[in-house]
Amino acid sequence: MITIPDDSVPGAVPEPQRPQSSAVMAMRVITIRKSVDEAPPEFDVEFPAEQGDEAASILESTEELSDDDVAPDSGGAPSAGEPKRSAPAAPPPPPKRSARAQADDKPSPPSLADSRRPQRRPWWEEIFSEDFVRASYRIPDAVIAREVDFIEESLGVAPGGVVLDLGCGDGHHAVELASRGYGVVGYDLSLYQLALAADVAQDRGQKINFLQGDMREMAFEEMFDGIFCWNTTFGYFEEEKNFAVAQRVFKALKPGGMFLIDVVNRDFVAADQPNQLWYEGDACVCMDDMSVDFITSRLRVKRTLILDDGRSRECSYSVRLYALHELGKVLHDVGFRVTEASGSPMTPGVFFGNCSPRIIILAQRP
Repeated sequence: MITIPDDSVPGAVPEPQRPQSSAVMAMRVITIRKSVDEAPPEFDVEFPAEQGDEAASILESTEELSDDDVAPDSGGAPSAGEPKRSAPAAPPPPPKRSARAQADDKPSPPSLADSRRPQRRPWWEEIFSEDFVRASYRIPDAVIAREVDFIEESLGVAPGGVVLDLGCGDGHHAVELASRGYGVVGYDLSLYQLALAADVAQDRGQKINFLQGDMREMAFEEMFDGIFCWNTTFGYFEEEKNFAVAQRVFKALKPGGMFLIDVVNRDFVAADQPNQLWYEGDACVCMDDMSVDFITSRLRVKRTLILDDGRSRECSYSVRLYALHELGKVLHDVGFRVTEASGSPMTPGVFFGNCSPRIIILAQRP
C-alpha cells in the first residue's frame, strides 16, 4: 500500500510511528495463513485452494576398403567368379585431446563470490520491509475514519456482509471497517505489514482474518459482497499482470458486488516531475528521486534511507500511473460496469481532471 498524503485536513502533520511487533504477536490475535484453503470461522465462507499458475552430435568415421580387402567371413573365401565383397571397417579411434581441452569440458565449480551474492527480491517485497516502512507516511486517525466513511458508503454492503481489503498493509482501514459491524478479510503479501495489522486489530479488540498472499495468485470465487483496493495498491506489475489482477477481483465478487479502487492520478503527478523530496520518517531521513517515464507511463522512484544507527538503504520501484480513461477501460474490459468516479473522498462523484490528486473508481460486477 503506497500512501498518498492527504493535505485536506487542516493542521494534519505526519505522525511517523513504527509499532514494535512480530508475526508471533499476530498469531495471538488472528491467523495469518499462507494459503486460503479453509473458510474464516467468523463469516462461514469457503476459501479455495490457491491455484498456481527446456543433442549431442555423434560423429561416425567410415573408410572405403580396396578391392583387395576381404571382410572376414565365417563361410570361407568367395568362390571363383564371385566378386569380392567389401565390408565397412571399424571407425578409427578419435584423436587424443589435450589435457587443457579435457579440463575445459568439466563444469567449473561455483565461485565463492557467486555463493555469497544475495538474491534480489522484487521491489514490492523490499519497500514494505521493516526498514523501509519507517519512511511510510502515518495517516492520522481522523483521516482514516473519514476515508472509511467514504468506503462504506460507496460499497453499500449490508451490515454483516463480507468485505475484502486487497493490499491491506498495516490494517488501519480494515480494522476501522470491522469495528462498524462488517466481516473483513485483509489480504497482503508482506508478513511484516500483516504483523503490524494484527497489533492494530488487538489494540482495537477486533478479530479479522488477515491472509498472506500474492494478488496475482488470488483465487477467490464469488465470496465477497464488496472489495476495496486503497492508496495506490494497484499497478505494481506489467500491463497484462495488472489486467489479470483485475480479473481475479471480478471473480472474487458476488454478482452485484462493488469494487472500489483508489490510485494516484497520472495527470496530477506528471505536472511536477522530475522531482526530489526530502522528509523525516521514524528514526530516519528519507530522500525520494522521482520521475515519470512518459512512454510506459510509470512513476520511477529511487528511495534512500539514512537510519539513526548509521546504516543507509536504497530501493528503486515503479508504479503504473493511470489516467481516468485508462483505468476505466481496464475495468470495462474485465467486465465491470463503472458507476462513479471521484477525485478525492471529500468530493464523492466529482472529478476535477489534473487538479484531482487521486482517481477513485466505483465499479460493479453485473
